[in-house]
Amino acid sequence: MSPSAPLNSFQQRLQARSERGSESRKRTRTTSDADFPSQVAPSSPLAGVPAVVPPTRNATNVVQHFAKKQKLRGDQLTQVDTFLGDAPSVREGKLFCLLMSVQNELGNVVAAAPPFAVSSELKINIQNYAHAVLLSPKLANYRGELPVQHVMAILLKHRFDLPHGIENNPAELAKIQTVIQEAFTQCRASIKKKLFASVRVHRMNEAGERVVVDLPADKHQNLFALTQALVDGTKCRITNALCGRIALMRDVYMANSGTSFWTEVDAALGIMRKAAAGNDEARDEFFEDLIAEDKELHGAVDIIYQATNDVQQEVDDLIDAATANAISTPAVSTPAPSNSGSPAPEGPAGEEEQ
Repeated sequence: MSPSAPLNSFQQRLQARSERGSESRKRTRTTSDADFPSQVAPSSPLAGVPAVVPPTRNATNVVQHFAKKQKLRGDQLTQVDTFLGDAPSVREGKLFCLLMSVQNELGNVVAAAPPFAVSSELKINIQNYAHAVLLSPKLANYRGELPVQHVMAILLKHRFDLPHGIENNPAELAKIQTVIQEAFTQCRASIKKKLFASVRVHRMNEAGERVVVDLPADKHQNLFALTQALVDGTKCRITNALCGRIALMRDVYMANSGTSFWTEVDAALGIMRKAAAGNDEARDEFFEDLIAEDKELHGAVDIIYQATNDVQQEVDDLIDAATANAISTPAVSTPAPSNSGSPAPEGPAGEEEQ
């Protein structure tokens, strides 16, 4: 190796280092605004964080006016002002907290609510509609679940003071069904008592015993007077169709006034429907014949018919709709109440119900 070889080697290494340093300096540049044209200015909010835009005076006035119309208290109006000035994320957080607070309050209300009981007002409405259903000339039968379903449908339509969501609570529905069944039992017993009083009386015999005595025909209550007695205290009116039903009831009663009376009435209605075969004129003729027979047996009298009122028309229309629906769709039975809600016995024979 020549004497100059180490120098050349050193110079070569120095040159190489110098070249590396030059390239490194070329890669290292100071940043400027021109390098990042989309960079957020230092005085602007951080990128991705929404700016807090204070509400305009007009928006604040509108909200305050609305809050006053809602009758908010003074301290609540102050909270509204503070809320409007909060950042969006703070407002969202406050709203969520308030929703959770309302949820807790609702939970406390539900937990503190007493067990459902049928109110006295609801019992009165049930009693009135039970009478209207039993005195409707559209009713297919007087016993069984069908009359109960009609009254329940009316209650669910008008709501009255039924609790929200009762349709999905079988236990509470059973309480109402029990009251409806009891109302029908009382209404049927009342009708039988008036049928009894139209043709019979209780008297004491020589032995001091209370016995039933048939009145002479000229002492019978005529059909018009009997129908007046049956609609008294109800919202029902005397119509030709109703008089036909009452005449049918009295015809059955004269033959069977025992505990199977209403079963016999339902059977008679079934026979008439089958004979009429869907012909309304034929059905009406059957009832006209019954009215004529009743007048002949219990006193001829002109009957003053009345126009159907809104309540009875509503009940008649509902029964018509339910009947049409039952014909077109399979019947679904109403859930039976528990032991305490089973149908109450109809009662003893008509004479013993007095």
